[in-house]
Order: sequence, then C-alpha cells, then structure tokens
Amino acid sequence: MDPPSTAVDAAAYHQRLLEATLAEVFGELGPDLLARLLPRLTTLELPGGEVLMREGEPSDALYLVLSGRLLATRRSDGEDASLFGSLVLGEIGRGEPIGEMGVISGAPRTASVRALRDCVLARLDGSDFTALLQTVPRAGLSLARKLIDRLSKASGVARRQPYINVCVLPLQAALDGVALATRLQASLVDVSDRATTKTALHTRAAVEASLGLGIEAAEADVLGGHRRLLDWLDQQEADHALQVFAAEAEDTAWTRLCLRQADLVLLATDADTDPSPRGVELAHLAGDARRIAAHQALWLLHPEDRRRPRGTAAWLAARPHLAIEGLSHLHTRHGHESDWRRVARIVAGRATGLVLAGGGARGFAHLGVMQALEEQRVEWDLIGGTSIGAVMGFYAATGLPVPRVCELAREAFRRNPTGDVNWVPVMSLLRGRRLKRVIDEAVAEAFHGAPDIEDLWKPFFCVASNCSRQRADVLRRGRLSEALRASVSIPAALPPVLRDGELLVDGGTFNNYPVDVMRAAGAARVIGVDLSRDAYRPVDHAAVPSPWAFLVDRFVRRREARRYKDFPSLGTTVVNVALMASTAHQKRMRELVDLAFHPDVSDVGLLQWRAFDRVVTIGLDHARAVLAAREHVQRS
Repeated sequence: MDPPSTAVDAAAYHQRLLEATLAEVFGELGPDLLARLLPRLTTLELPGGEVLMREGEPSDALYLVLSGRLLATRRSDGEDASLFGSLVLGEIGRGEPIGEMGVISGAPRTASVRALRDCVLARLDGSDFTALLQTVPRAGLSLARKLIDRLSKASGVARRQPYINVCVLPLQAALDGVALATRLQASLVDVSDRATTKTALHTRAAVEASLGLGIEAAEADVLGGHRRLLDWLDQQEADHALQVFAAEAEDTAWTRLCLRQADLVLLATDADTDPSPRGVELAHLAGDARRIAAHQALWLLHPEDRRRPRGTAAWLAARPHLAIEGLSHLHTRHGHESDWRRVARIVAGRATGLVLAGGGARGFAHLGVMQALEEQRVEWDLIGGTSIGAVMGFYAATGLPVPRVCELAREAFRRNPTGDVNWVPVMSLLRGRRLKRVIDEAVAEAFHGAPDIEDLWKPFFCVASNCSRQRADVLRRGRLSEALRASVSIPAALPPVLRDGELLVDGGTFNNYPVDVMRAAGAARVIGVDLSRDAYRPVDHAAVPSPWAFLVDRFVRRREARRYKDFPSLGTTVVNVALMASTAHQKRMRELVDLAFHPDVSDVGLLQWRAFDRVVTIGLDHARAVLAAREHVQRS
C-alpha cells in the first residue's frame, strides 16, 4: 500500500486509526462523544528503546497503542527498573491501553514501560479519562473486560506473544541479507494460513521506491519524508500479520530503521566465523550501547552437509544478554527445507512442541509414538522432556529419521543401565557408572562427539530437580550427556549429578511432564506423551511378605506361578516415590496438551530394559490408532 500522498490523507488515516483503537478499548462511543474526546488526545511518537513511563512515577495519564509494541517490567531488590533484565511482566501491542489502573486508583506507576520498537501512541490526560468513565459507563465496562482478559492470561501458563516485525540482520558483509530475508519470508508463507496471515518483505530498494525518497532523506525529514515513512510503516503493519525487514550489515539509516521496527532481531551469521560481536551488533544491540529492546536470537547458518553444529556455546557466551529461557538461537542448514520450515514456524508463533514424560523403561514407547508421527509427516520444532523422556527427547532433537533413532537406542540400552549394584549404598543403591556409560555412548554415537545442548539441531530442554535449592531446574545449555544424567538420576537409586556446584537428580520429583515449560518456550501446539496411568489396582494380600518369601517367589518360582507379583521391587518403589510428588502437576499438564498420547505400558516394569522392542511396538500401535481416529473425526 502506498503512503498517504498529502498531509490531509495522513491526517485522515491517523483519524481512522485512532477511532478504531478507541472503539477497541472503550466500545462504540458515538459521533458526539468522539467529537468532544478527540481534541483532548495527543499523539506521541516513541522511538524503539525509549522509556514511556517509570515505576514509581505519578499516574497522570492513560496511553493507547496505535502501532508498535512495548514491554512492561518491574524492578526487583531495588534495581533500576529502566535497566534490561528486570522482571518482565508482559508485552503490550496495538489496540491495548497502558496506565489505566494507576489513573483509576490514583496510585503511582507499578511498572516501567519501554518501547520494543518504534511506536505511535495516543495520550489521554487522567482527568479526561475519569470524566469519560463518568459520562459513558459502558466505556468502563468494555475496558474492564479487556483488563479481565489480560489478568486471566497473566494468571495462566505464560505464552509468548507472536512476533509481527522480524528484522534479519547479517553479521558479516559476505552474507546476503536480502536473500536470507526473501527465503525466510517465502518459508513464512509456506507454514502460515494464507487466508488469514498476510506476510510482507521490506527491503531498502522496495521501501524507497514506495516513498519516492531515500531513507536518509526521509529520516532527515526532507519534503516531509519522515512523517510519510511513519505513515507507510503504520499502514503496512495494519495490513500484514507478519513482516520481514532485510537489514544491511553496515550501520546505515536503513539498518537502524529496521532495528527500531523489529519485535525480533535475527542475528544471521555464518556459524564458522569468529563469534565476537562487532559492527552494528556492538554499536546498537549489545553491552552498554544496547538501546534496541526487541528480542534477539542467533541464527546460525551451516553448510548443507554438516552432521551437527559445533561451538554454539561460544556464540552465546559472547552475548550474555540473549534470553536463556526462550528463543536464543536457531540452526539452519543451507538446502534443508525442513530446517527453514522449522525456523519459520518458530518465528511465526506456530511451532509444535513435543513433550515426553518420565517413566523408566516404559519411555521406549516414546520412540513408537515418534515413528507414528513421522509416518504421518507430523513435524516437531521444539523438544522437552523429563527423565527417560529427556533421553528420548534428545534423540528427537537430532533430526535423525526415527528408524535410525530406534537402532541407536536399542544398541545403547542393550546393557542394563541400572544393573551395577552399589554394595556400599552410602549415597545410592546403584553406582551409576553403567548409566553414565550408556548415556555418554548414546550421545557420542548419535551425534559423533560430545555436544552441548545448544548444539542440537532443534531447540531442546530437560528438567532436573535441584537438591541444593529445592526447585526444578530447566536445563537448556551445557554438556548434553551431563544434563541427561541429571534428569534421569532417581533419588536414592542413583547418585546425584554435580553441576556448577549444585546437586541435581531426576526431574520427575517436581515436573515429570513439563508441558508448562514448553508452552512458556513459545510452542503454539503441544504434542505430549504421558506414560502414567490413573487406574487403581489393589494388592490382594493380607500382609506384606517377609524378605525370604520375596526371594523365593522372585528367584525360585516360575514367572506364571509367582504369588507376590503385585508387590513392586525395591527399584520400582524408589522410582514411584520419586515421581509421587509431581503426580498432581502431571494431571494438570494434560489439560494443556493439544495432541495427547497415553500408551498403556502399565504391565512393563520401570526397570525392565530388555523389553525395548515390545514397548516401542506398544507406543507405535497406540499412536497409529490415535492418529487414525483423529483423521477420521476431521474428515467426518
């Protein structure tokens, strides 16, 4: 869409935008009230990175977001709330009010608000806002509904707001930023609903052609170019759900404009180059010079024939400001369409997360479910798991075909990983050496080395329980094999893993089914595999038998003649106790899953490692049945 050609056109456009926003926030006000209210509103242009309000300041006005995106933060422990890294409360986008609660209550600002990118806002003085609510009570009702909706979202599981403006910033001059942005935009079109999600690609040449003016001249406001540029950008955002800005590697007016417009900055780089920040990144995005508040993520580009990424930790260590909890980095191989589709889905807020629960040897069923999903060409973009679900999740994050994954897992677990009894059980019943060897060799065989979590092709996390701090830890970085061992180390059965001076054990103690973590990581759709069963099975015996009776029953009688098979073994009891505390949480997590699988593996012992093929088949048959039933429902 062309920008308004005259000041009259621009004024009419902003009038329509303002009226639409007022109707969104307060409901229909009518022409007479609008005529009285509009002169009391002032328009404010807030550049990306600038602070709109600070925590503790007087609540003297209400703001309406006409375009752009802002971030609300709150200081903790006396820190300056204007600094990056404060407690994030949420993001505020087009059509949202800011500061209304403070004006209503008369209390000082409870949060600081900073522009994530260039914003246009309408300011309404506090006294005028109060008069509006007194004159038109239904305006307060419409606003209350919006506040209730915001509070209900805040009280649930945190979910990232979808990005609208994505800036592709090449970190090396040798990278063709326009080509990368063009390819990304094409992938976004492929993975989006074309009927409802319009996408746009903006390059310097295309924007200057639309304006009839160079970006430098527009920034200098030659012939009113700055106002025309802002109007054009506002209209583009109103017309498109997703926009890709192709920045330049040099510190130009166009690059700075792209950064100010961005909700997400993709730092596109050749993965084989020096990871040190430099140039535009150093000048505007890192350290003390950082003024752009938009989310940043590394986009590491690899040759087509690369087996696995290497050295990702060095890139992230050089950028400590990148978020650990959410999107911090993406890996893409040239020529791999699946990699480009994955990046596009993550960027577009359409990513599918695969969550795998813990459950000992029953976790082999995860592989069967993965095989059924692969048969139906269902792709997953993010992976997370706990305990054995973490180990199977690691395989899911390698990008290898599931039949190959099954071969590797069968070979890795052909030895009983829990068979090394600790004859001096001071800290644990098992020594854990065999488990360590199994996991180390599994990782090395699948990924040709000893990678970090960051070096997996697909974003991955696993959950461990931190004994030192009595909390659940979500592990997203560091040595992969160490993180997996921590997630599977059943308390009392296996020794804890020492990581950064803290003792970690099986994550099932706190969160055996981390669907909430996956949602918070940005997954729009979650596929979950839950191995727990709610069925109650009473033990039909008058008393617990003696140890000698157990020994005779277990090692003398044939399996079909055993009398006490309803009683769990010591190892199974320890595992069940470890998972008991998170059982209620696991039930709640089922409500957050979009596609759920519950293979019945209740007759498989938690430490029955030799049942590999049988358990995989159970998972495969179950998942095929679920997917077939789902397809039948969709067709009918």
